[in-house]
Amino acid sequence: MAVGPDEDKGVKALTKEDIDALVEKYVSAALRAQQAGLDGVEVHAGHGYLINQMLSPLTNHRTDEYGGSVENRFRFLGEVLTAIRKACGIGFLLSVRLAVQDWPEGGIDLDMGAEYAKLADDLVDMINVTTGIKDRWFGSTETQDRPDGARRELVARIKPVVKKPVAIVGKLRTGEMCEEILANGEADLIVLGRPLICDPYLPEKLRTGREDETRRCINCLEGCYFMLGKKSGIRCALNPYVGFDAKYDEGSIPPVTKPKNVVVVGGGVAGMQAALTAAERGHKVTLIEKKNVLGGQMNIASVPPDKEILNTTAEYYGKQFELHGVKVQLCTEATVDSIAALNPDKVIVAVGSIPSTPPLPGVENTVGVWNVLDGSVSAPKGKDVVIIGGGNVGCEAALYLLELGNKLTIIEMMPTLSAGQEATHRMRDLAILKEKGTNMQVCAGVTSIEKDCVNYTDSEGVSRCAHADLAILATGQRPAGSTLQSTLAEKGINAVCCGDAMEQGNIRTNIAAGFRAGYYA
Repeated sequence: MAVGPDEDKGVKALTKEDIDALVEKYVSAALRAQQAGLDGVEVHAGHGYLINQMLSPLTNHRTDEYGGSVENRFRFLGEVLTAIRKACGIGFLLSVRLAVQDWPEGGIDLDMGAEYAKLADDLVDMINVTTGIKDRWFGSTETQDRPDGARRELVARIKPVVKKPVAIVGKLRTGEMCEEILANGEADLIVLGRPLICDPYLPEKLRTGREDETRRCINCLEGCYFMLGKKSGIRCALNPYVGFDAKYDEGSIPPVTKPKNVVVVGGGVAGMQAALTAAERGHKVTLIEKKNVLGGQMNIASVPPDKEILNTTAEYYGKQFELHGVKVQLCTEATVDSIAALNPDKVIVAVGSIPSTPPLPGVENTVGVWNVLDGSVSAPKGKDVVIIGGGNVGCEAALYLLELGNKLTIIEMMPTLSAGQEATHRMRDLAILKEKGTNMQVCAGVTSIEKDCVNYTDSEGVSRCAHADLAILATGQRPAGSTLQSTLAEKGINAVCCGDAMEQGNIRTNIAAGFRAGYYA
């Protein structure tokens, strides 16, 4: 960060020469975009980046012409916008993505943001309203706990004070909400980012009244945000084409020359995607699911707080099955004989995984976390609960149980809780667990389980006992497909495993595996 004079904190303030050089870099970037044929550019002045740091009193402690007053803190952004306009001309569209509110106290508030919008109004063609410096997990992206249309209150403050068009972005997932915003005059333009990664055909489907055919972004941030942060390229949990566009084209998936009779066993995300992709390529597809609903583990993953959006995924596949002629058999236990009776040319085994039970003394005194989430074991209320296993499932189950007034202890043998979860949601979940007094034990090993106590060794090697009215086992899962696959193979039936049935994964990896299984069926 280079906007404050706090040399004692290791922060180097930008010199006037530094600022002038940076303005030229913005201009050079805009000119390159113009020369490449783009119609305009948007200057990013939010999300805690450099210009936002200049605008925010939290980070701008300067005492020269670039600090102090609102006008002075705006000066750098004003110089950037003015220089781009001069270099690129009037006909080149110029937008600013403007932070009108920082999350921490003492930063940009909405009144200050409105003043910045007024100052930008004469310099740009559009103002794209956004947020600024983050606070804890509140940042540039809406997590699953944030309401749809979370930035409407920001736009409501800015729109009346400017003349130029105002754009809104952020968790706008339904056509109804987008239309309402435009009809009410709350904003002039709807900006969609992640929803278009999830389903690039969303605008066309909305235009033609086919919203029920869209993949709805679940705001998991796992593929678009987390994977990008890992420098692995943008992916999408629900859209298996993202990142593989050069190889697979969702708009024109090639039909097979010789359609097969394909049977998919399992209605979780891997099985559903496998069935859909195989049908899109022209195969005759039957999907067998032993339960009375599609979705697999998504049905229990949707139980913890703010996870209900996951239910829309099975709804999407159900609609697609209608459109592509996938025959779905619910409440059907797939056996070798029943599968063979369908005369399949190919069987895709997508039966998922089953809970892994460690050989702990007294393990019979526990209940499985899946049983608590699916309601087959009544969730306790106002009790002392110990969760053995602090992975994603264990921690999300803890959030669910905390809402029921329970006192929680989580015992995890690894050094971190919820390892592997997308970073923003992980930070949020751990903060909530801590704030609500959860006893979180890492680098700890359970030694035995009694009817009212879980004995464990803490990170210091000290033996302890956690009182438990209920002990819940959340020690992971193991693939469940190998037995069925090998039995089918013994009968001469061509069968492959995909998703959790073959290797433990998550929503993104399982949908990707299902896509490949269906594509190459």
